[in-house]
Order: sequence, then structure tokens, then C-alpha cells
Amino acid sequence: MYAHSALSLVVPVVTIALVFFTRRVVLSLFLGIVLASIMLHYQHPLDAITYAYERIASVFYEYHDDVLLINAQSLYVFGFLFILGILTQIMNYSGGIAAFVQWARRRVRTQRGSEFFAFIAGIVVFVDDYFNALTVGQVSKSLNDANHSTRERLAYIIDSTSAPICILMPISSWGAYIIMQFNKNFQSDSFVLLFSSIWGNYYAWFALLAVFLTILWQINLPAMRQNQNVGVSEHLDLTPHTGASVWLLIIPILALLGFVAGLIFYTGYLESGEFSFLGMLGHTDTGFSLFFGGLGALVLSLVLSVRHIALPHYAPILKTGIASMLPACLILVLAWAIGPIIKDDLSTGVYLADLSKQFLESSALNPHITIVAVSFGISGFIAFCTGTSWATFAIMIPIASSLAQANGVDLVLVISAVLSGAVYGDHASPISDTTILSATGAGCSVQSHFITQLPYVSVVALIALVSFGVAGGLDSVLWGHIVGFVLMFGVFYGFKTYYGDGNKRSKF
Repeated sequence: MYAHSALSLVVPVVTIALVFFTRRVVLSLFLGIVLASIMLHYQHPLDAITYAYERIASVFYEYHDDVLLINAQSLYVFGFLFILGILTQIMNYSGGIAAFVQWARRRVRTQRGSEFFAFIAGIVVFVDDYFNALTVGQVSKSLNDANHSTRERLAYIIDSTSAPICILMPISSWGAYIIMQFNKNFQSDSFVLLFSSIWGNYYAWFALLAVFLTILWQINLPAMRQNQNVGVSEHLDLTPHTGASVWLLIIPILALLGFVAGLIFYTGYLESGEFSFLGMLGHTDTGFSLFFGGLGALVLSLVLSVRHIALPHYAPILKTGIASMLPACLILVLAWAIGPIIKDDLSTGVYLADLSKQFLESSALNPHITIVAVSFGISGFIAFCTGTSWATFAIMIPIASSLAQANGVDLVLVISAVLSGAVYGDHASPISDTTILSATGAGCSVQSHFITQLPYVSVVALIALVSFGVAGGLDSVLWGHIVGFVLMFGVFYGFKTYYGDGNKRSKF
């Protein structure tokens, strides 16, 4: 209905503007759904109400040919979030978190050290971004609190490590999905094409470098200074319990990593029938793996901690654990409801992609620069508006690649630009599920994470855009890296001069 109209931009723009001005993500997402319902059914108000309800309900179930189909993936993710909340409380009540902090503080005694711990953990856990964001947060936040780092800084570290490392690793859920997209559009070896695009994925490389420099030089931009532990009411007991052991935290976390990773590959093997990394990752059931892997870790944690937790404490453990995840679940419900509205019903991505195609076909500018730079910019804007990088891949890869081939532009560089732009838009968007889950993993509010992360990732995106322009103009990925790295170190050294080291401490 709005695929060829600028009106398709109204809902995402209004929703994101509301997040900025109200700083209330739930209200903003809900009003976005209401606005979309009115736009799509303005002639029939009752249909608009029904449509809004059905879109929100579709997160949980849908009717197809009068048959009720449960959306198991959503329920699995919600279940996994509740399990993580309960698991955190068990490790807290048993003394495992306190013992871990005491153990870690003898080895990691600074804010910088605890943040590097989270950064390295994020690089190691590269199999899946959901898994990365939630698990690294659980492992890192108690140590970060003990060393007076803020939850917003932790959320930025998690978010700007998880997706970039996943897209730079072909052996990940992201790599498998992108290869499937390549299989639909190209005759060449999809794995080789993805592998070749890694070197030119400027945004992903620069995002990781930005996190490293932000930690090394303790850079706190104004938004990060002004938003410290906003809305954080979680106070973990860091007093060592008698007889408590660090293994009460380490074993459940290792079990969580092992169970989920094992199930990811096992479900992929059952579905694909082939024993290969990419084949299994391309067909994995992530929701199932997260839920049952988490459930296994929870059961093991209960068994280990039974001697350290009094029976009356299990009720508050359950209550507090579930309550801590309810805000994130509510935001996810609304984000998952509005995503298909923007992407499918309003066709915002299609409109933007068509607009960019028309501009590129009529532009008299150097196609080697224009096609690469615009592919990055439009992919970023689509992902920002829709809150999903994966849908952006599906929309932009065929369009950008056809333009590249028609104009003799380096196909690999254009693919790198699309992948880079989509990751940036996903990072910057307040309605992205990875933004929400990174905030959840770190234990801070979604709106404060969005506001504090945006300046960092936008600076990185601008530098990546310059690098793509240089690489396209000079037909050299290496020169793009040289210019980008010089700019990164120059800009972030300037940030260090004005915003480094003199940061305010966390109130924890």
C-alpha cells in the first residue's frame, strides 16, 4: 500500500523520534503500532483495532486456515530470558557471584580491566549474537559493578562486540544466514564471497576498534557521562557467603555455554542432515537451543547450590528473577510486533531500496564511489528504521549487487558495504532486538543504552562511510583501511583528550 510512497517512513521516524523525546521505549513502540494501524485501516476504525491486536498477538500465535499455530521461537526466547533472570538470582543467593567477584578482583582490579574482560568474552562467544549479548552480560556485570563501571558502558561493549564479531566470523549463525542469501542471488561459491567480503567490512572492524579504544582510553562521551545506571535497581549481594565457591558461578555459566552451543549444532545437524559447520549453522533452531540449554544450566545450578540456599529463599529467587526480565520481554513483544509492520505492511525497506536504485541509475557521479557509499548508507537507514539487519540483507543484497555488476563496480566491496550498513543500522536502532537484548544482558534500560551508544557507533559509521568512498574511488580496500584507521585513531584520540579518564564513577 505504501511501497512507493514516502508515507512508509512515517511510522519508523515517529517511533524513533518518540524514543528520543520521551525516553520511554514501551510507549513509543505502542504508539508506533497504533499509528501504523490507523494508516493502514483509516477507513475502518474497528479494523485498525483488530489489526493492532493481531500484530501484537502474532508474536505468540497466528491462525492459518483456521488452525492455531504457536510461535515457538518467541516463547523460547522469552523462556530463556526468564531462565537467565532466575539463574542470576540463584548465583547471587548461593554466594557464587560474591565469590567470583572476590576472586576476580584479586586479578582484575580496575574499571579498564573489567571492561576488557567483557570485550574479550564477547569476541570468544561468536556463534550467535543473541547468545553472545545475554551470556556475556551475565558473566561480566557483577565484576563491572565491583570495579565501578556503568551498565551503559557494559551494554555498549556487548552490543558493539556481538554483531561485528558474528558477521566477521563465517562460522556463525550470521555467516550461515548470509551464505543462504548469497545462494539465492549468485552462481559463485557463496562461502568464498562471504570470506572475501570480511576484509572490506569496515564498520565491523572499526566498531571493534572503537570499543578497544574506548576501554583503553576510558572515553566517556557526554551522553555516556549523563546516563549512568539509569533505572538500575538491581543490587547483587557481594558479601562472601561462608563456604561459597566461585564454581557456583563458573560451572553454571560454562554449562550454559556448552549446552546452548551443543544444541545449536545438534538442531542444525538434525535439520540439515549434514555434518558441516556451515550446514548446521544454516539450519539451527536458535530459540529451542537457548531455552533447553538454559534450562539444563538452571537445573545444574539448582543442584550445585542446594546446600547454600535456604528453602524459604526459593520463592523470592523465582519472583525477583522473573520480574527482572519482564520489562525486556514487554519491549521485545512490541519490537517484534512493529518490525513486520514496518518491513512488510508499510514496505519501508522496499521504498528506500527503490529510491536508492533510482538515484544511482540517474546519478552522473562516479559509480565506483556512489554505488558503494549509497549501498552502505541506505542499508544503514533501512536497518535503523526496521530494527533488523537480516531483513536488510535480504532486501539490499540483490539490488546492490545488480547495480554493481551493471556498472562494473567491485561486487565484493559493494557486498561489504551492504553488510556494514546493516550492522550499523541494527546497532543504532532503538527498536532492534539486539539493542534490547544487549541492554537486558547488561542490566540497564533500553533507552539509556540507545542514547549512550548512538554517538559512538555513528562516529564509527561516518568513518566507515569515508573508507568506503576511498576504497571505491581508488579501487583499493587497503587504502580504505589506511584512511579509516588514521581517522579512527585521530578522532578517538581527540575524544580521549576531552572525554577520557576523568569520567565520573558508577554509583554502584
